[in-house]
Amino acid sequence: MKGKAITYGAESYVNTKNSPFREVVERHTIFSLIGDPTGLRILDAGCGDGIYARQLVDLGAEHVIGVDGAADFIELAREKSIDYSDTIEYHKAFIQNFFGAGDLDLVVASYLLSYPQNLTEATEYCRAMASHLKDGAKFVGFNNNPFEVFQGERYSEYGFRKVMTSSEEGAEVKYLIDKMADPIINFYLTPETYEQAFRNAGFSKFEWRAVQLHPREQRSPHWDEFFKSPKKFPSPFIAMIATK
Repeated sequence: MKGKAITYGAESYVNTKNSPFREVVERHTIFSLIGDPTGLRILDAGCGDGIYARQLVDLGAEHVIGVDGAADFIELAREKSIDYSDTIEYHKAFIQNFFGAGDLDLVVASYLLSYPQNLTEATEYCRAMASHLKDGAKFVGFNNNPFEVFQGERYSEYGFRKVMTSSEEGAEVKYLIDKMADPIINFYLTPETYEQAFRNAGFSKFEWRAVQLHPREQRSPHWDEFFKSPKKFPSPFIAMIATK
């Protein structure tokens, strides 16, 4: 299967990692769900410039495999990870074409599952990631929130605008990021489609998890709008955890 091209450059995207929500929401949520990675062998699916791969090794991971479909991201990841050559390896590949040997302890996927446009594609992504995991091993994901459905745009006060015009399967969800010339294009799938994709891929358990705000920010009214809606899983983003 041919993967989808990303329309934005690596350097432009990497600069968004300095946005406050990246640290106090995204990273805090992902690493809280991972727990202690000491001694783990991990796949970072959609690794970008390798920021989480390096942080996982810094926290004690034994080995990390980073995979991304964009050549400029992989080139940048290798440049930034020159001191991690014994513990991180990078591959340019679309995840749905990148199969493993069932010998890893964890798969981490940040925003990766915002790109399939239907159940078939989502199943292909999940099946490829499952192929890397041992039985009983875990998947942790961070994603566009499929429980949030609206028309218009939101969240400009947080360094980005989330734009939705339809909640049909495969409809575009645009993220217009401050200081990025090109939008990030995600695709809307229902929660039920994601749940079915994980079942199709052989995961025995799947859970949605609300994103978390770092304790140091929890008294700040700045985040009130970020966590205002929807009622069940408030936030433009959501976390996933699954067991093979």
